Amino acid sequence: MDSDMKKDYDDTMKVDTAAPTNADDARLAQLGHTQELNRQFSLLTLGALCICLMGTWEALSSVIATALLSGGAPCLFYNLVLSIICTLCIACSLAEIASIYPTAGGQYHWVAALCPASSRSAASFMTGWISVGGQVVLTSSAAFAAGLQLQALITLNNDSYTAARWQGMLFYWAILVYAMAINIWGAKLLPTANLLSGVIHVVGFVVILIVLGVLAPKNTASFVFTEFVNSSGWDNDGVSWLVGLLSAVYPFLGYDAACHLAEEMPNASRNVPIAMIGSVVANGFMGLVYGIMLLFSTSSLAALLETKTGFPFMQIYYDVTKSKAGASVMSLVISATATAATVAGVTSTSRTLWAFARDRATPYDQYLSKVNKSTQIPVRSVVLVTVLQMLLGFIYIGNTTAFNAILSMSIIGMYASYMIPIIYMLIFGRKVLSPSEYGPFKLGSALGPILNVISLVWIVVVIIFSTFPSAMPVTPQNMNYSVVVIAGWLFFGIIYYVGFAKKKFEVPVVSCNVVTGIPVAESSC
Repeated sequence: MDSDMKKDYDDTMKVDTAAPTNADDARLAQLGHTQELNRQFSLLTLGALCICLMGTWEALSSVIATALLSGGAPCLFYNLVLSIICTLCIACSLAEIASIYPTAGGQYHWVAALCPASSRSAASFMTGWISVGGQVVLTSSAAFAAGLQLQALITLNNDSYTAARWQGMLFYWAILVYAMAINIWGAKLLPTANLLSGVIHVVGFVVILIVLGVLAPKNTASFVFTEFVNSSGWDNDGVSWLVGLLSAVYPFLGYDAACHLAEEMPNASRNVPIAMIGSVVANGFMGLVYGIMLLFSTSSLAALLETKTGFPFMQIYYDVTKSKAGASVMSLVISATATAATVAGVTSTSRTLWAFARDRATPYDQYLSKVNKSTQIPVRSVVLVTVLQMLLGFIYIGNTTAFNAILSMSIIGMYASYMIPIIYMLIFGRKVLSPSEYGPFKLGSALGPILNVISLVWIVVVIIFSTFPSAMPVTPQNMNYSVVVIAGWLFFGIIYYVGFAKKKFEVPVVSCNVVTGIPVAESSC
C-alpha cells in the first residue's frame, strides 16, 4: 500500500464525543457524531420505506409514456431488464460503502472518507450539495405524480372538466403539505405507516396483475418483444431508444434512502445494505412482471399516448375494466403509493440536509441542524425541503413537459451522487482500506471493481441521455430544462462553497478507529 496515500487517509485527530451506550452509538461516535435521532426503524420497516419510496411498478405506470414514444413496447421491456441488472450493480457498490460508514450523511460522508486529503473538502461538499438537490427533486417527482394523477382522475370521471396546469400545481402542493405534516406531527407513526404502505404496494401489485391477466385482451409476443416503433420525432432510432431509458431508470431511484436513515435503526452496518439491495431485488421482480403484463395488455399505442388523462396506465385500466369506477380504484393504488413515496422521500431528504447542516455545509447551518427535543425530528430541515419542492411547482406552469424535466433532474441528480463515491471507492478506497476496515457487507477484491466499473459506465450513459428532450422538434414549451436547473443549482453551490462554506465546512475525516469533523482551516485540505 502506498505510504503517502495511507497518510492522507490517516490525517485525523480525536475529538470528544458523548459516551456511547451501545455498538451503534459507538460506531457513530467513531464517525464523529453523537446520537441525536431515535433509532425507531427496524430492518422490516426500513425495507418497507425503501420499497415504497422506489415504488417501482407504480412509478413505471407513471412514466411508461416516454418509452412507448421512443421505441414502443420493446424499448420499455429491454431497457427495464438492463436497468434492473445495472441498478443491482450500483446498489451493491453503494451498500458496501454504507456498511463501512453508516451515517445519515451518506454519499458526501463516504466521499470524505475515501477521498485523499488534498481534495477532500471540495469533493465532499459538492457531493453533498448534489445529493441534497437530487433528493429534493426525486421526492418532488413522486409528489408531482400523485398530484397530477388525482387531477387526471377528475378528467377521467368528469367529461366537462378541463385540466389547468395551475390546478395541477395546487394538487402537487397539497401532497407536499401532507407529507410535511406527517413527518413533523406523525413522526412516531412513520415506521408503521411505511409498513402499511409496503403492504398496499404488494397487495395492489397482486390485485392489479390479476385484473389485467384475466380481463385484458392480450397483444402478441412480437408486439412486446420485437415491434420497434419510433414516435418521438428523433431521426436516429438509437438515440430515440436511449432517450427512452428514462422510463426504465426512474422507477429504480431511491434505495439509498436506507443509508440516510442509518442513525435511526439498530445494527446499521448490516441492516442498511440488506434494505438497499433487498428493495432493489423485490421491486425489480415486481417491476419486470408488471411491465410485461402491462405491455401485453395495452391497446393502440397512438390512443394511449393521446389519452386525455395524460397517463397511459389509466387508459389501459379503463380499456380493460370498461368502468370508470374500476379504473379509478386501480389508479388510486398508484396515487396512494406515490403519496407514501413522497412522505418517505421527505423523511430521507430532510435527514441528508440535517446531516449536511450538522457539518456546517449549508447556509444557516446552526438553524437547520437543530433537532426538536420532544420529537427527535429535524423539523426545520423538513420544512425547508418542502419549501424547495414547492418552488419546483412553478416549472409546471409554463412548460408542457415539466413532469419529464423533473424526472430527468431526479435521474441526473441521484445518479451523479451515486457516481462520485463509487469512483473514489474504485480508485482510492480499495487501495487504502484494510480487510478489518470493511463492514459486514463486502464485495471482495475481484467482484467489487467489476461491479463498480459496470455501475459507472451505466451511470454516464444514463446521465447523458437524460438531458435530451423526449420529442422532436424542440420548442420552448417542450424543451428539457433539466440542464438549466441543475446548472443553476451547481453554480450556486460552487459560489457558496468558495465564498462561505470552504471556511466553515467541518469535513468528515475517516480512518479505521478515529473520525472527526475538522474545520477546513485547521486541516490539510
